[in-house]
Amino acid sequence: MGEVKKILIVGLDQAGKTSILNILQEKYNKMDNIKPTVGIERDEITVFGFPIVTWDLGGQEKFRKDYLKNSKYFENTDSLFFVIDAVNSSRYDEALKYFEEILGIIDNLDGKPKLVLLIHKIDPNIRDDPKIQENIKEIKDAFLTVGYELSIYITSIYDRKTIIEAFSKTFQELISQLKPLKQLLESIVLLLKLDAAILFDENLMILNEYYRNEEIEAICLNTVYNSIYYMTHTNPKLAENFLGNFELVLNIKHRTKKFHFMTVELKGWLMYLLTMGEEELDPDVVLSKFQSMAHIFEQKKW
Repeated sequence: MGEVKKILIVGLDQAGKTSILNILQEKYNKMDNIKPTVGIERDEITVFGFPIVTWDLGGQEKFRKDYLKNSKYFENTDSLFFVIDAVNSSRYDEALKYFEEILGIIDNLDGKPKLVLLIHKIDPNIRDDPKIQENIKEIKDAFLTVGYELSIYITSIYDRKTIIEAFSKTFQELISQLKPLKQLLESIVLLLKLDAAILFDENLMILNEYYRNEEIEAICLNTVYNSIYYMTHTNPKLAENFLGNFELVLNIKHRTKKFHFMTVELKGWLMYLLTMGEEELDPDVVLSKFQSMAHIFEQKKW
């Protein structure tokens, strides 16, 4: 068991913080009856066997005042996610002021958590709307003036991939044991002349990934991730039949892309490997190469 990591989820009331955590932890049965978070709600996520404690700080004004008076809430924070409702432009200034006050506390604590801004409620059906694009630009321009390094993601509870991507990237930085996986995946991609390779845990959290370029990354995440997630979670019985050796062939921009989704094992952990390429490839060959490469990496100290 590794060192426990602490993640704070903060923002104004009605920003969507609790909904994001419900999606992240697959608590869909709670989505229809979400009430404002009273005070602080703590929960735990396990990634690759490593515990991550999430603190959901209620966004109502009376709670925000309490947090800003008590720096203890922000002590030992490894990553801070600030969630802003991108649709409600009337509260942008209020949100930015709150964020700046939090940064002041972190400075006084000499903390250096990874800062992540989630521009939230950008649902797929409105993402390309010119007004929404203006909102996104306005938020980015305002928050980037604070003078801190920020990772920024556009998210929606109706596109789980957007939330998974934001948190997965952060987990990959926080959990040092996940970092060698990128080199392993890069080796697999180059050795087998693939376009991409991604490792998931049992909840389809991305443990690490390697893509030949950004276009391929978009194809994998936008097309394949949501498809696999939908199939494996809406029809579990069907998923049992193909999960260990699932193949998907798509025609993308007049080029055939072949995807394989298979079960692999590394350091005693069962995971899922997704590969993408143009050539016909025997899944058994992929598994054999992965296992031989994984054996080399397992000899190293993680």
